[in-house]
Amino acid sequence: MSEIEATGSVLFGVSVDDVDSHKRFRAEQKFGFSLLADTEFEVSKQYSGIIERFNASKRMTFIIDKAGYIRAIDTEVNVKTHGEDVVALLQEVLPKVEVGQPAPDFIATDSTGESYQLSELIEKKNVVLSFYPRDFGRG
Repeated sequence: MSEIEATGSVLFGVSVDDVDSHKRFRAEQKFGFSLLADTEFEVSKQYSGIIERFNASKRMTFIIDKAGYIRAIDTEVNVKTHGEDVVALLQEVLPKVEVGQPAPDFIATDSTGESYQLSELIEKKNVVLSFYPRDFGRG
């Protein structure tokens, strides 16, 4: 297992090259992760932008947590140290929730519009967070 996978993360490379090009490149470079073909530039336009003169994505890395929030963006990718840089970013930005450790602070809003912040409740009340998938519906 890689250091990135050890954080509970999955890694994808994205470029505007086609699937066959990715297969060849992955085999040549012996990558241990999937390359996604963004031949219609949809993902690149939303995330990295396009370098018009090269008709290619800008080199950037996004760390997206399990809840779907962007936790970090690396706009200065150093190809030689990229793997180590990603591991360091993951360790820095992903929440580390462990028994016996302080809980990460958060603010969340309920169905009436009232907001709650964990740090305002600590020392006043015990807090129970019960997570469930999508209003107990499918999923």
